[in-house]
Amino acid sequence: MQKLFFSLTILIILIIGSIYGILFTKYGNSIISSYIESKVNNEQEKVKLKVNNFILTLKTIDFNAVINDDSYINISGDLSIFKKSVDLKYDIKIENLSTLKNLIHQDLKGKFYTNGIFKGNKQEAIIQGFSNLASSQTKYYINLNKFEINNIQLDLKEAKIEELLSLINKPEYLKGTLNINANIKNIDINNLDGIFVANMTKGILNNDVINKEFNQTLSSPINFQGDINASLLGNKAEVKSELLTSIADIFLDKTIIDLNNKNFFSDYKIDVKNLNRLEGVLGRKLNAEFSNIGKVSMENSLISINGNSNIFESTTNYKLELKDFVAQNVDFKIENAKIEKLLHMLNEPVYLIGDFNVKGQIKDSSLDKLNGLIVSKISNAKIINEVVNAVYKQELTDVITFDSTINTSLVPNQAISKVEVLSNIGKLNLEKAIYNLSDKSFNSDYVLNILALEKIKGLTKSDLRGELDLKGEVKSLDKNLFLTGNSNIVGGTLNFNLKNDIFNLKLDNANMKDLLYKMNKPEIFDSKANFDLQYDLAIKKGKLNANLLNGHFLPNDYSNIISQLAKFDLTKEIYETVKIESNINEKQFVSNLNMQSKNTQIQADDAFLDFDKNLIDAKLNTKIKDNNFVITLKGDMKKPNIGLDTKELLKNEVEKNRDKIEEKLNKVLDEKIKDEKTKDIINNLKNIF
Repeated sequence: MQKLFFSLTILIILIIGSIYGILFTKYGNSIISSYIESKVNNEQEKVKLKVNNFILTLKTIDFNAVINDDSYINISGDLSIFKKSVDLKYDIKIENLSTLKNLIHQDLKGKFYTNGIFKGNKQEAIIQGFSNLASSQTKYYINLNKFEINNIQLDLKEAKIEELLSLINKPEYLKGTLNINANIKNIDINNLDGIFVANMTKGILNNDVINKEFNQTLSSPINFQGDINASLLGNKAEVKSELLTSIADIFLDKTIIDLNNKNFFSDYKIDVKNLNRLEGVLGRKLNAEFSNIGKVSMENSLISINGNSNIFESTTNYKLELKDFVAQNVDFKIENAKIEKLLHMLNEPVYLIGDFNVKGQIKDSSLDKLNGLIVSKISNAKIINEVVNAVYKQELTDVITFDSTINTSLVPNQAISKVEVLSNIGKLNLEKAIYNLSDKSFNSDYVLNILALEKIKGLTKSDLRGELDLKGEVKSLDKNLFLTGNSNIVGGTLNFNLKNDIFNLKLDNANMKDLLYKMNKPEIFDSKANFDLQYDLAIKKGKLNANLLNGHFLPNDYSNIISQLAKFDLTKEIYETVKIESNINEKQFVSNLNMQSKNTQIQADDAFLDFDKNLIDAKLNTKIKDNNFVITLKGDMKKPNIGLDTKELLKNEVEKNRDKIEEKLNKVLDEKIKDEKTKDIINNLKNIF
């Protein structure tokens, strides 16, 4: 505001002084008045200045002007240009500073008021006054030497921070109260001598303005208060400051600033208390309490930071340099950090506990020159089954533990990792996982070895057992996921691919008996088998087609029943082709079966299988040579209830033995019945059937 005052005062004095020796008559004063009005009004579109009174003599000045009927400038007192001395009083009120932009060459807004005195001569003068700057109670004292500022005393009380921002034409990001007390005895940048104390209270971020200006979504109130205590000596400032907020507290115990070259050195301590208030800025809710302690310096525009932290209950050390605000020569080490603390900070369920260590060196962090190495290790990790089951609706029962090592090389625009995960249920290896930092794409190979599928029954929700070895690739680009895999399993070859929600799988030349064993189902059939599956993960529906080649039944309840009923060994029949067509709805299958051998034919339509509840409901239309019958299977897949419809079978047996039965019946009738009429009646009844 001194600049505003000086601009207005000096402009007037210069204009007056330039013609002082010529025009100090009443007529001359009127010319000067007109000139001032014309000069100001012509250069300001929204300003109308009216000089009500202007009297200039060799010893005095009396100037009174009105601006837009709501502002004024009054200056009066003794003025001697020849003696270079002044003894003036001033009273200035500007209702709207923005109207004076072209005059003061500053883009200011709001109101301004000040009054005071300007007294002294060339050797020494003072400006002393009062102002209500930003609704404050401000007193100032300025000492001039050869009309240049030498000493400043400022006492600013209860200024509104939002009004100060508005004054300099900035959005009102903050609200609060500012107090400043300054006593600078020597303002010479090389010979400073003074103190500067500032205090902010009742501070709060203006979320509405911040959200609008920076496209954020802050909702929680963020409060702050702070103190600055600075000593000025020579060309340096030594500052002690603190900022207390509802998010974190920042303490700078000793900051030394070289005011000539802008170099500085400072210690710091940052206590993070509540990051979840920054959810709108960070894009997610974070929970964290940790401290950072260290030192920061700047020399020749190069910022160096060296510190340590207890984040995630770890022992963390770091150092880095910032050149043009790009990190370089980064060296950090995180030791004995807790996974559960990381999950808590990320506001995720604590489904995993364990330790992790990270060590990294990054020579250059700019994407086009990225150069570094990061080694991450996870140890003693254990999945918390209760949390996984509750949150992700799984059914884990076995304890799952693992260790992992990730070696990441940072190269221009890419992070290339080698990943190894060793678990009590198997291992996972990614030999070359590439994350592209420019287009956010991911591409990796993988090898997965599961030692015992039965241990992850809660994840697969199936009764699979035995080993599984898979290898393939995974890709992600523009929110699209691609996954491929292949395996030599149950004597055959498995290939699958996933594109977002569409899953396709082919299993060729598999051993059906081994497949039934792996699925933990009754081993009732042996053959070579080909399977083709299409499944939509989004709607959980799909189709499965199967061809079984050169197969035969193994001894089971079904074959035993056939043997008893038809006196036929079903296990000796060879089925060159068995076709199965299934429609899938989640884990429920509705299937059609058609299988035929030299002497048999078995067919099922709309057989129902529920692999979630392990239930079956099927009707098998069976033909053994000339015998037809129906067998039903209901209940548990492993041991279903077997029903039998023998009507057709008995009819066939009766037809085959009809002559023998009739011969025996006639013999009995001849022996027992002598009456010819009775015999005729019985024969007629037999003919009916």
